[in-house]
Amino acid sequence: MATPNVKRKRLVEKSLPPAIESYIPESRLFMQLQALERRLDTKIVRKRLEVQEALGKPVYKKRIVRIFVSNLAANQTGAVGLDDMDEGRFGAAEAPSWTLRIEGRLLDPAGTATKTRTASHKFSEFVNSMVVELDRDPDLYSDNVVQWRRAAAEGDVDGFEVKRRGDEDVKAKIMLDIRTATDRFKVNSPLLRELLDIRGPISKAGFIMKLWQYIKFNNLQDSDDPDQIRCDTGLAQALGSSVVSFTTLPQMLHAFMTRPDPLIIEYTVRVHAGDFHMAQYAFDVEVEVEEPSRQNIGPLANVQARHRELGQIESQLAQKMQDIHNARAKRDFLRGFADDPVAFVHRWIDNQTKDLEVIMGDRRHGLEAALAAIMAADSAAQELTADRQQVLEQETAKWLKESALYDESWADEAVFHYLSAKTQERMQQLLQQQQQQQAQHAQHAQQQHQTALGS
Repeated sequence: MATPNVKRKRLVEKSLPPAIESYIPESRLFMQLQALERRLDTKIVRKRLEVQEALGKPVYKKRIVRIFVSNLAANQTGAVGLDDMDEGRFGAAEAPSWTLRIEGRLLDPAGTATKTRTASHKFSEFVNSMVVELDRDPDLYSDNVVQWRRAAAEGDVDGFEVKRRGDEDVKAKIMLDIRTATDRFKVNSPLLRELLDIRGPISKAGFIMKLWQYIKFNNLQDSDDPDQIRCDTGLAQALGSSVVSFTTLPQMLHAFMTRPDPLIIEYTVRVHAGDFHMAQYAFDVEVEVEEPSRQNIGPLANVQARHRELGQIESQLAQKMQDIHNARAKRDFLRGFADDPVAFVHRWIDNQTKDLEVIMGDRRHGLEAALAAIMAADSAAQELTADRQQVLEQETAKWLKESALYDESWADEAVFHYLSAKTQERMQQLLQQQQQQQAQHAQHAQQQHQTALGS
């Protein structure tokens, strides 16, 4: 599978050549600007991560769900006894019955236009569980309690219905556990609720924040040890201690948090008020609804355009930096020639000679050359036992000193040419061996053929 040609991003050279300040005094300002840019880049990266994390988290907005309770009545024209319904004198369609309906609708915020209205939410999205208790004779009716709990695979609905047989008014108690985006708890200490001005269910973080605001407002933090809280009379009575530590405070607050009370609605199912009856009042409940995505909101919408503009500026900066490096290399070359032309020409010719020897393959390098030189020195000093070690050390030190030669810029290219020459030489050897084998096979076949003809 062919891979697409991906254009590699060119590395941007942003550093000035060393000692450039002596040639260009204004370069100090550029270096200061680079230091400022590094600090600014660090802050931008940190803020970008914070923004991405904020955009990745869902944002919830408080909305109102209005709950309606009503009932339907059917076949309530005549009085029918329970024995008659049990004996089956009336069919399922003729037996008197009623249906309790619990419905809810999410109200639109004030000033919302029809075109900007978001997708509607179902009522069951905001309910964790529901319990309906019917006030009927348990000896005659066994199904007086109806329960519903949210299931993961169950779809959301706009309301619930409870259908039963009967021709009498029934009192119903509806208990709804409202679902919230964040876990909320009820503070079970009346004294704490009064001190911290808590008027309903609250999250754990909100509970701690309320307590911290109370501590700061009343200056209860110890001046010598900020980790210690010196409780006043009311807080000490609520927490049961006059001195508490910040580290133990979150664990201590767990004892004061319980599940919030369910929403309780009292309703009477009326079967003789007509086919339809609705409660006199509707019930408004505050819920949390996730806001739509904010990826393209505010100043973040033109981030991509800014990135392209910065990329163009960096390309221009890279070109200017390359020009500066080339100009400095040219200046150093000409400066060296101007200071000492003879020595400069000798060094230049020596370097060119070494490059040419490497390219042509006439110069041995690395371990091969070092071993050859040591062996030559060893053979020359075989009879001089006292000087043999000294000669070997001198030759070894010489090659170790010249090992810095391979750190120069031409080393990679020289290695490439050297390996290429070795590869070509090896290929020629293999080709010659193959030709020799083919010639031998042909000669052997010809001899067998002549032998067969002679016989």
